Amino acid sequence: MSIIKEDIIKLLNEQLNKELYSASLYFNMAGWCDKEGLKGCSQFLYGHFKEETTHFEKFRDFINKVGGQAIITEMKAPQSKFKSVEDLFKAILKHEEYVTSCINELVGKAMESKDHITVRFLDWFIQEQLEEEELFNEILSKIKMLGNGKLEGRDLYIFDGIMADFDSKKHSASSNEQ
Repeated sequence: MSIIKEDIIKLLNEQLNKELYSASLYFNMAGWCDKEGLKGCSQFLYGHFKEETTHFEKFRDFINKVGGQAIITEMKAPQSKFKSVEDLFKAILKHEEYVTSCINELVGKAMESKDHITVRFLDWFIQEQLEEEELFNEILSKIKMLGNGKLEGRDLYIFDGIMADFDSKKHSASSNEQ
């Protein structure tokens, strides 16, 4: 028996699948960057793939802990081709804004249901989405600064180097000094 309502379990499973889709999207994006010779971007995006996988696991563990059953459903294949690195990062921001809206909706439904256990669980994701949107807005700002919104040649090379050192948790290029 579940300690939270079945309709909330259903919504949590929907979000679990969105997190899996997000991981798959980052995986495809990293692969595209790899193919294009953008090793720094690829490294960064594979790191984000792993991060999204942990989000998926958090939902899985929570659903199972409260007596539900985590279920993967069929999903559409994520985009795997992009016109440019700028388009790729714009697509990421749009996707993260969508995920934020889904988390907000889920929080709203849990609050309506007076499901404080789920609301508390989702608090972490609210903060995480704030950080994600901030991160990708910052990256898009760097793209705009470097190439006036269009990265080519030397500017693309510089950007790829920046992304190789970019620490997604600190939102800046990290130094290699320990």
